[in-house]
Amino acid sequence: MTNTQEQGYSIPDAAKLIGISTRQVRRYISRGKLKAELVPGKFGLEYRIAVIPPDLVKGKAPEQPFDFSPTMAMDIIKTLQEENRNLAGRLGAAQERIRNLEEQVKLLAAPKKPWYRRIFGR
Repeated sequence: MTNTQEQGYSIPDAAKLIGISTRQVRRYISRGKLKAELVPGKFGLEYRIAVIPPDLVKGKAPEQPFDFSPTMAMDIIKTLQEENRNLAGRLGAAQERIRNLEEQVKLLAAPKKPWYRRIFGR
């Protein structure tokens, strides 16, 4: 631990740990929801939070490994492969439609004549 870490969490560190913005951490401090003290920092006084109550840490339950059985994994792989084939077919159809529309646009666009040829008919 560095010297600043021994003093507690900084506001950005606490915000990241709790899962809220730094402004909200400052509100928690001003409302007394978080206890913090001013300590000398690199650029002047800054807040340090010694302890973050566990009830404030949102969604940080320890992750439990998910057990994939081989059959479950194969089912997921088959589903993804089928979806991939379906999307590839739709992509091919969309590309063909784009090519057809581009050809139609080329047939519609008449070559431009210079202004003097349009006036004098040459």
